[in-house]
Amino acid sequence: MTDGTGGVQPYLSPKARARKWWLFIHRWMGLALLVPMALLGLTGSALVWPDQTELLLNPQRAVSAEADPAAIQAHHVASAREALARYGPMAAAMVGDVGDPIIFGTAPVAPPHMGLGPPTRMAAYIDPVTGDLLDIRRSTGDFMWFMHAIHGHLLLKNVGRPVVGAMGLLLLISAITGLVIWWPGRKKILAALKWRKWEGKALNIHRQSGVLLSVVLIAEAFTGVWISFPDFIAAMVEPATAQAHGVEHTGESAVVSNAAAAGPVEFSDEQWVAALNAAQAAYQGRPASIQAPASPDGKWQFMLVGGKGPAEVLIPAQGGAAEIDFRVQTATHSTKLASAMSAVHAAQVGGPIWQWLTFLSGLFLAFLSLSGIYVWGKRKLRHRRPASL
Repeated sequence: MTDGTGGVQPYLSPKARARKWWLFIHRWMGLALLVPMALLGLTGSALVWPDQTELLLNPQRAVSAEADPAAIQAHHVASAREALARYGPMAAAMVGDVGDPIIFGTAPVAPPHMGLGPPTRMAAYIDPVTGDLLDIRRSTGDFMWFMHAIHGHLLLKNVGRPVVGAMGLLLLISAITGLVIWWPGRKKILAALKWRKWEGKALNIHRQSGVLLSVVLIAEAFTGVWISFPDFIAAMVEPATAQAHGVEHTGESAVVSNAAAAGPVEFSDEQWVAALNAAQAAYQGRPASIQAPASPDGKWQFMLVGGKGPAEVLIPAQGGAAEIDFRVQTATHSTKLASAMSAVHAAQVGGPIWQWLTFLSGLFLAFLSLSGIYVWGKRKLRHRRPASL
């Protein structure tokens, strides 16, 4: 058999020919996905511990470990109101865990940054213990916003989410083909993981890290695809519900910017606290978020987490009976699955072990992209180098 240039190609068994094709697919996927995969890997690692990263970048927001942001009082609201006065009335508040500040936000002050995500708001960070202002910032355009925007949209307006989903699908194929190429058989797995002196450092690390983290990469790619195509996935999982009720989208958002847009309505400090007390009287739970009414006769929206799970509590601004919507009971099968996929993708399950594996897989995804191209290019140059006489 000739190779078309007069040379003779060696005979390849069917298994060897199949491996050659898998290697061809794996290699050219690596070439095509070099930049986006490196970006998705690095930003994914940066998002494993978002709260800790935010605090590392903004140490002025630190509060005592015992500070409880759920204990909102009138002086907390007053401090935030004074800080945000020049940006308009306060419209929302986000309540984190014990040891976090209280975050108050305004109504939108600018369109979505770079056309991505929700409108821009101003946020004030208040110390739950002292009531002092810790920091004030825009909800968009900082380091963590860019990490979310790159990881979720690759900074592409309108088409970013499906493009990232397509990248996740290709990463899934790439990870599987890499495993197929490497697979030595059950009895030779440990031997195949050993360091091979003739392969060079880059190829050894590429092979070993790729194999050891392949399960994590496949899980992250699969959940990323699921998150990127919520309508399609919901229609596949639960077609009747998706058609009858629509699809609930899930995804990341900045601190205060995930609240619905509110109008410029001013409520007093006492009204904020009174509304919160009324909501907790209707359903005993810890507040997670507060949305002020968009009109004087509108309704306060509270997300409370209690013994029956998370519930949305609506309190009429002009007085009246509270309305309670228990989210756990009303969630569809598809939305529950979407929430589970988001939790796995964001390393919110599995504890520190899964978090560290996810963090390392992001770093090594960037390394795998670069090292694969390096090894391929090095071999190409060696094969093209004229033989010495």
